[in-house]
Amino acid sequence: MPNIRYTISFPSKDLDLSQFMEEKLMRGGMSVSAYIRDLIRKDMENKGAESLEEIYQYVEKRLKESGLAMEETRGRDMKDIVDEVDKELILNLF
Repeated sequence: MPNIRYTISFPSKDLDLSQFMEEKLMRGGMSVSAYIRDLIRKDMENKGAESLEEIYQYVEKRLKESGLAMEETRGRDMKDIVDEVDKELILNLF
């Protein structure tokens, strides 16, 4: 089977993505192609998107680990705290 080629571009509004890729590739010593193939394999292994509740739990865990969770949010479900705009932002990350 011949190699399949795709072109990936990062618009100027996604400068953070291109910077992340550059840092990740420098630290990991891998090519962009290898990185993309690895991401695709991980998606294939997951066999479907994570539920919103799992994503909320992950974000909440990371916020707490970073010390960014506010005291008044502790003991409440993340799904009850985030609004529709926040949900859209979170989903765009995954």
